[in-house]
Amino acid sequence: MGDKIKFYNRYTKSLEEEYVYGESFLRFLYNSRLGQLALNQLVRRKIFSTIYGRLMRFSASKGKIRPFIERYKIDPQMFEKKVEDFESFDDFFLRKLKKNARPIAVDAQKIVFPCDGRHLLIENFQKLPAFFVKGQKFNLQKLLQNEELFGRFRNGVGVISRLCPVDYHRFHFPCDAVIRKIYRVGGDYLSVNPIATKKRVAIFFENKRIVSILQSNDVDQFLIIEVGATCVGSITQTAEVGRLYFKGEEKGYFSFGGSTIITIFQEKKINFTEDLRQNSRNGIETFAFMGDEMGMKQ
Repeated sequence: MGDKIKFYNRYTKSLEEEYVYGESFLRFLYNSRLGQLALNQLVRRKIFSTIYGRLMRFSASKGKIRPFIERYKIDPQMFEKKVEDFESFDDFFLRKLKKNARPIAVDAQKIVFPCDGRHLLIENFQKLPAFFVKGQKFNLQKLLQNEELFGRFRNGVGVISRLCPVDYHRFHFPCDAVIRKIYRVGGDYLSVNPIATKKRVAIFFENKRIVSILQSNDVDQFLIIEVGATCVGSITQTAEVGRLYFKGEEKGYFSFGGSTIITIFQEKKINFTEDLRQNSRNGIETFAFMGDEMGMKQ
């Protein structure tokens, strides 16, 4: 099946192999001529993800839930609902967890990951870590589609948090903050799995996305960008503009599909954890849960 995707698991302290949901289909799309044709003519378009998302909301899709839980070893004891109470696969996908399922780092100095996932630190947007194919550039200007923000964050640092379909798909605040503004940028619906993004980092600034500008007493102004992907039915914001939210409170959720969150801070605001820094420099993502430490404010 080609090169396997490996990541560092913070909790087992070891490299682990990722079991990719729909791997054969993804490799077909991104590694073959026929797949590229299907990708360009259908899969990258909104209609494909919209239809797939609707199918996952039908009650008949409930039959996929238990096999999915067993296949990917997901712990149902963490769910707020019982497995049999989910009304569809999408209902399961956007599940809430019990309050104690994701402890939030309580130290006021600590900034936390906004979601479950595999996290990669970009310390310099002009020089990408080895995770990506050499020679690619991360076009922050295209990602933001806002010249004022680009000027403010061009020397900043970013954390790309990649959520797989097996993950908890609600996202949260990494520190106490107020949302000052939210704007949407239209785009494609391409996969954000490394099968695609390692080869072509431009996917991040070509896909549809939502940009939030936040203000925090802890780290000054920062950005959270939710990036959609193939089969992501929608990105829903549950937080409101202008209200203060505390670290770990919910900001929103993704409906069915793999997704990405990019958190961007201004330079010299955070000392990132050693494992995140070293793994990222070596081209390896770090798996950690929402609420676990991303770094300490400077």
